[in-house]
Amino acid sequence: MSESICFILPHPADGPTGGYKVVYEYANRLAADGFLVDIVYSGSIFWKQKTLRFKLTSCIRYVQRRIKGFSSRGWFPLDKRVKEHFTLSMNYRHVPKADVYVATSPYTAWYLNEYPVAEDRKFYFIQGYENWGPGLRAILEDTYHFPLRKIVIARWLQKMLEERYGEKSVVVPNGFDFDRFSLTTPINDRAPYSLSMLYHNMESKRCADAMEAIRIVKERFPQVRVNAFGVPERPADMPEWYTYYRMPDAEVHNALNNESAIFVSASESEGWGLTVGEAMICGEAVCCTDNDGHREMAIDGETALLSPVRDPRSLADNIIRLIEDDTLRIRIAERGRDYIQKFRWDESYKRFRSLLTGEISMEK
Repeated sequence: MSESICFILPHPADGPTGGYKVVYEYANRLAADGFLVDIVYSGSIFWKQKTLRFKLTSCIRYVQRRIKGFSSRGWFPLDKRVKEHFTLSMNYRHVPKADVYVATSPYTAWYLNEYPVAEDRKFYFIQGYENWGPGLRAILEDTYHFPLRKIVIARWLQKMLEERYGEKSVVVPNGFDFDRFSLTTPINDRAPYSLSMLYHNMESKRCADAMEAIRIVKERFPQVRVNAFGVPERPADMPEWYTYYRMPDAEVHNALNNESAIFVSASESEGWGLTVGEAMICGEAVCCTDNDGHREMAIDGETALLSPVRDPRSLADNIIRLIEDDTLRIRIAERGRDYIQKFRWDESYKRFRSLLTGEISMEK
């Protein structure tokens, strides 16, 4: 019988989400290798602590979602052999039985810690410092001390766990999809006034800072244009000279990255700079903020130009440098594209699978 692996996610995702995409990538590859793969989403969290009113509305939402559907296959090509489950809770009795369980957030780690299975069958996949909101912050640090086998996606997360919490972990860097993203427009042929950015509602993404930096650049270079993409509806305050792509498919996303010369990100924090790496693959020169996740691939003056967080003026100055200096822009873009080649899914998957199956030790 094939080994079974169960990923536990907090809730279904209605649109593209970076952390979910990573889990789905591993799920697809495990299924292709013959593993039995389940993905569980929960309809409620910490049920006992909720009010009666909340419980009633949760049940209604649960039924509505079951009727409407909860699959992520609408936005991600999830392998048909991967089974999705939408459960009322994440309690052990509600989830499929498996040889290995993988928690993917502080919430799911909290539940997994209570499962009556051996510790060597329980993993905690950490993709960021998830202190988003009081509910997560209340349990986050406790989960780091749970006897779960911790896999992190970045060196900064490993260092944080070791130095701040005294906990060991193994780094498995994310890969990039070099089939979905590729360079199709020569770097030299791009107009330096063409920019791109991710738009996101999450405060930590600091999209208002990115837009303020671009506004400053626009005052100096009126010909600046922006390709923006994201999951939310186009915001009302986005200038008309932005072209906004809501949930672009692979072909469109690759095309807009190739139309643009410079990628801009003002995030305050990132677990892993997914969109920065995708931009590098497509030959964009990156201007981004100096945060831990970006630094996994953004080396100042080499593969990107970095600026302090919450400093739109400095970010604007770096964009202006690239617009005014074609030689610098092309060099940054070329070195970024060369550097990003080392982050490949095949290598990441082999290491991830070997940790789950015990082929390599968590001590390595």
